[in-house]
Parts: sequence; structure tokens; C-alpha cells
Amino acid sequence: MLGKKIKKYRDEKKLTQLEIAEVLGVKPATISKYEAGTLEPNIESLKKLAELFGVSVDELLKEDEFDVSKINVLKVLREQKEMKLRGNLYHNTQIIFAYNTNHIEGNKLTEDQTRYIYETNTLLTEKESITNLDDIIETVNHFGLVDYMLDVADEELTEEMIKEFHKILKEGTSDGRKDWFNVGNYKKLANEVGNMKTSLPKNVQKDMVKLLQWYNSLGKIKIEDIIEFHYRFECIHPFQDGNGRIGRIIMFKECLKNNIIPFIILDKNKLFYYRGLKEYKDEKGYLIDTCLNAQDQYIEMIRYYLKY
Repeated sequence: MLGKKIKKYRDEKKLTQLEIAEVLGVKPATISKYEAGTLEPNIESLKKLAELFGVSVDELLKEDEFDVSKINVLKVLREQKEMKLRGNLYHNTQIIFAYNTNHIEGNKLTEDQTRYIYETNTLLTEKESITNLDDIIETVNHFGLVDYMLDVADEELTEEMIKEFHKILKEGTSDGRKDWFNVGNYKKLANEVGNMKTSLPKNVQKDMVKLLQWYNSLGKIKIEDIIEFHYRFECIHPFQDGNGRIGRIIMFKECLKNNIIPFIILDKNKLFYYRGLKEYKDEKGYLIDTCLNAQDQYIEMIRYYLKY
């Protein structure tokens, strides 16, 4: 914005609005309007400003590059959540995250239905269609899960927090009415992911403690560390069901905590994601590339909604 640039250069030169006005032959109020963006200088004034600031007219007019790395995404999401702001980054993160992470796990709701639930608290259905109640409940629960995650995003990751994530996601579902399912607690029965065997129920507690001790002992967390944690978490598969969604919300949280641009794995990329998990032990690049590609997509969301 030209007005912001004029103020920036004026401050750097330690000049007052009156001093600038005298050089341009205008009133100080005019300089104030320039800086506020309510009035633009003519070409002659632009030339005088450029000469005064020691820059070219082109430099003065050039649009500042939008530096995504300087955006505090957690702060933005929290502010928009509190504002209940519609149609911006938080609003669309909720919809895109809930639709894609649930759809990867077999949820049949469409993105339009997910959006409709979020925006109107009602369900858009086609005539004579049958909708699984658990799909609706888990979609609504995921909205609450994202809100809770934002509340605790800057806190250290703990077993209690991860269990609370699971409880929020699965509470009220048909699974939640099964004693053996153990909502909000570690699995009672053995499970697997793909063809890969996971930690036995008797070993889950020990394996999760070990995983968290390793992760929380790291110094500066990089995105590769978060992806490594995700792979190890999915190998443990600590809950009876919902492990993928819990693992992905943890990755989002940890990116926010460590000022790394977060990402959402899209349903259309789930085969790349599954391949990355399956082959991670021998080749880490597939999963890392999938996550970095998802990060690029979220960066574009940030650019679209926050570039102003």
C-alpha cells in the first residue's frame, strides 16, 4: 500500500508530515491522507517524494511482497475464532479440515454438506438419500476438536491432551456406546493400519510415553520432526479407531506451536499419504513430499485470505 510506504520512508528519514508537506507544497492534512490511503499523490508529488526518500518512483509504487513466514497463523486463527468471522481463514480451515480428514477415513458427507452443517447447523440432503448419523456427529465433533486444539496449541503435547482429542472426536458416536471401544482412552483390542501391525494394547502406554519423551526432548522442532512423530504415532495406533484423524490434528497443532505453516492432507491425495506412511521406514521422502505439498496448498489459502 502506497500510504504505508510513504509513512515508512518518512519515519526512516525522521521527517514530520509538516516537513514533507512543505517540500510538496501541500497542506500537512494532505500528507495525512496520503498515509491513510484516502488520497493518492499525483505524479509530480510522487517524483518529489521519491527524490526526498532516495528511492525510485517504481520502488515507491511497487507492491510489497507478501511474506507468509511472518504471519502468526495461530494468532490469526484464534482471533478469527473469537470474532466468529465468516468466510475467512478460520472458517474455511474448519470446513476443509473436517471434510478431508473425515473423508479419508470413509465419511460419506460431501464438502458442500460439511460446509452446510458448519454454517447453518443443519444437514443438506438429497431426496431419498440415507446419511450415516456417525458421519454427521464426527463432522460436528471435528469442528469442536479444532477449536479445542487452537485453545491448547501452544502447550506441550501430552498423553492427556491426545486422549482429550480422541474423546472430543468420538463422543456421541455409536463407537462411544461400546465399552470395549474405550473412547478417550487407549485401545483394549489389537488393531492394524493397512497390513502393518501396531503396538499391542498392553504396550501402548509404554510406547506413547517413550514417543512423547523423545519428541518433547527435541530442541527446535522442524516440520520433518512433526512428520516423524506422525509416522511413529500411527505405528503405535493407540486408539481403537480415529488414529489417523488424531494424528493429523496433532501435526496441525504442532506446526502452529512451532510457528511452522500448518497443513491439511486432502482426500484427493490420500493414496500418496498412505503410500508415504507405508514406505516411510525405508523411504521418508514420499510422506515428507506429500506433507510439504499440503503445506503449499495451505500457504495459498493464507495468501488468498490474508493478503490485504
